[in-house]
This record gives sequence, structure tokens and C-alpha cells, in this order.
Amino acid sequence: MRSSGIRLVAFDLDGTLVRGETCVEAIARSLGHLQQVREFEGLSPRQLKEVASARERMAHWYAASTPAELCASLSSLELAPGAEAAFRLLRRHGVQTAIVSITWEFAVKWFARRLGADYFVGTRLLHDGRVEHFWPQDKGSWLTALMRQLGVRREEVAAVGDSVGDIELLRAAGHPFLVGSVRPAELDDVPHHPDGNLAEIALSLVGDRASAR
Repeated sequence: MRSSGIRLVAFDLDGTLVRGETCVEAIARSLGHLQQVREFEGLSPRQLKEVASARERMAHWYAASTPAELCASLSSLELAPGAEAAFRLLRRHGVQTAIVSITWEFAVKWFARRLGADYFVGTRLLHDGRVEHFWPQDKGSWLTALMRQLGVRREEVAAVGDSVGDIELLRAAGHPFLVGSVRPAELDDVPHHPDGNLAEIALSLVGDRASAR
């Protein structure tokens, strides 16, 4: 069964699909670097040089571990209310899904597999330890490229984010939703569902009033 309108929904990860502790915090906790990472998390997304340096430092910590070992801690993270039900509902209606995040792509991939997302993107940790950065401003262009690849129009796309780091992602979609506890001034025109239940948002998109279990 296919939704008559929405064909693609893109979700941010930290703060949107995952609430509370972030992916990099969970990994850092398992490696004994939680305090340092919390300092990194305080950086503004606009501080590209400082964030790039922090990522390179994290990559050094990760060098002795495999991606599977690093992802082992992700199961401790709290999924947003309705996250799993939202993906099941969208899949049942033939709606494709994507996870678009600036965090490590191996972590994004882990959640894509867990939730059944069709597409994903994040910051890549290459085999030689180099970092292929993915920034907040890249989210919109990535989603636009995916829309073009799939032959999907902007009005057939929804996006869900939680912060100013998702501005480009939300602007690229015809149906944006903000689920952060605080609405940034830059997103005052975006429908705001503070700490929102993702299954309820999915229901509104497919127009299905049946219970999302």
C-alpha cells in the first residue's frame, strides 16, 4: 500500500531518532573518553575547524577498535517515542526513509539497519584513519540529490530534525517537522512538536488513522 502523497521521509539521528545521550557520547563512554566528548559536543556547528579537530581526535581513539566493537554501545541509547513504529508504518505504506546525520556513518548505518531505513549518510571514518567530513550544511544538498535520484518532488518529501543543525535538511523538504524541545528562531515557521512522538508524525504523513503499534 502506497501513500498518495509522501514518498520519502528523512530523519536526523541524534536528538531526533535518539533522545538523551548521543551516539558519540555512548561510544566515548565505552572507551573512557566521555568527558572529552562532552566538551566537543559544546562546540557550535559553525566552528568547523574545531569540530574537524575533535573528530580527528576521536578517530585516533577508535583506531584500535572495529566498527562493530564501537557500535556495541549504541544499543544502550534511548530511541525516540514511536521511532520503530514510525518506520514500520512508513514501510507498510511504501514510503522510503533516510537517516541524515553528521555523526559517524558507521553509527548511522547501525541505526539504519535497526530501524530498516533505505538510505543513510554521515561522517566517514576511512580505513587509513582519515575523516571524510559531513557537515550540517551538507544535509540539504544530500537530500536534494537523493530526491533527484529517486525522481521524487519536494512536495513528496518530509524531514524531521531537532535543532539549527537541521536547517538545511528541513528547508530541502516540502513537509518539515521539528521535534527538539526548543524551537530555534531560524525555524519559527516549521511545525514544532516538542519531544514529539515519531509514530504520530508518520501517521499524519500517510493519513492512516489505524493504531501504530
